[in-house]
Amino acid sequence: MRSLLFLMLWALLMTGCAVFKARPLNPVDLATQLETRSLQSDDLNQFVAEISKQQNNSESISKPWNLDRLTLAAIYFHSDVRLARAQFDNAEAAAITAGQRPNPSFAITPAWISNLAGAPPWIVVSALSIPIETAGKRGYRIDRSDYLIDAARLRIIDAVWQVRTRLRLAMLDVYFVQEGLRLLQYQRGLQEAINHHLQQQQLAGEIAYADRLTAELALQQIQLNVTLAQKKLNEGKTILAAAIGVPLTALMKVELDFTDFKQVPNLQLVEDSAQLKAVALHQRSDVLAALADYSAAQSAVQLEIANQYPNLQLNPGYTWNTGENRWLLGLAALQLPIFNQNEGPIAEAEAKRREAAIRFEALQLRIIAELDRAYASVHELQARTTAAEQLCRNRQANLRTVESLLSAGEQDAHAVATAKLELAVAERSQLDVLQESQQTVALLEAALRYPMTPILTNQLLSSLASGKITP
Repeated sequence: MRSLLFLMLWALLMTGCAVFKARPLNPVDLATQLETRSLQSDDLNQFVAEISKQQNNSESISKPWNLDRLTLAAIYFHSDVRLARAQFDNAEAAAITAGQRPNPSFAITPAWISNLAGAPPWIVVSALSIPIETAGKRGYRIDRSDYLIDAARLRIIDAVWQVRTRLRLAMLDVYFVQEGLRLLQYQRGLQEAINHHLQQQQLAGEIAYADRLTAELALQQIQLNVTLAQKKLNEGKTILAAAIGVPLTALMKVELDFTDFKQVPNLQLVEDSAQLKAVALHQRSDVLAALADYSAAQSAVQLEIANQYPNLQLNPGYTWNTGENRWLLGLAALQLPIFNQNEGPIAEAEAKRREAAIRFEALQLRIIAELDRAYASVHELQARTTAAEQLCRNRQANLRTVESLLSAGEQDAHAVATAKLELAVAERSQLDVLQESQQTVALLEAALRYPMTPILTNQLLSSLASGKITP
């Protein structure tokens, strides 16, 4: 009967045990999955549709592969976001461990006496050990795990921002290298026309070969620049694909929309956003995550201080001794803090708290530097933008004048080609200023963690962090 009861108790205890399930990683299969990722996959489209539903703005993110839609693709595919999400799941799992109460233990020790006469030769000793934590240790563990969960949740948002920043800068590079290549190819055609006219003049004896040599060298330099720009464009597309988290082949199958980068950004908006500096220093996702880390370190110090105080151990028991029933009360047992009072773990926890404080200070200093860097170039960019626009207007006016003189027979095609080449050079200068302006806005957005384009709202980021939307 006793054996049956023991087996039933054992079966009851084992029913709640987890069963191991092997999940081996196959590098070949995984590499194949990564290489076949596509921006046209059904799962990605479903994710984009879910975002559209959350944002009530399906038109802006459902069609062109612009910055907004590629950001959603990067959120879906990029390993940095997936890793942040996995770390959040890990923090939530650790909270289960932190909240667990210690299990009691039960021991039974039968003994047989071989030479005992006149009584049953068995002695059965059983003991139940019930641990009781003191000084609020479990509460401190739960507090620490809650802070770590908050930090992990905020780091999902920060991972999204970092992925978006890299994506935006990569798109800027691809667009402006592409536009620069277009202007270089146009300049090459104009320079070839100029060289042709100079060659005709040399054959007619109007100029010497030395007068034509400068134009030949200019053409060779333009051809070299075209080759370098093509190489840089291919490299930029590779970096852009990596920023999304897809192979280069996936990028080649879609048409990219660079409309967001074609206009000069509102630099006045950048100036007005200076009031967000304090918000960035206090409410950026990584700032809040660092604060949560510090609070977790605080709770760890409290926990180690509480560990100075020993836990209680209740040890009631039962003994069946040669036919006699004996009940043991075992009111309490505790560990004696004789050789140490937990000084080492307390010192370690306090050192980690100081480290967390210094990390927070370093983070705020880095944010200040990022913001100062972005704001420092705003006024200069405004002046350079105005100068570049004026230069283009002057070159356009000069081209119209030369074309009028050509119609009147007072100029030749060589002069017109030269005027067009000068205009192309001015347009390249304007393109360089536009690129710097867009980069400044991108860096400022990254420093503020504040969206300056419509899709990445705080609502979307909160949904990602809370798990309502899972990439």
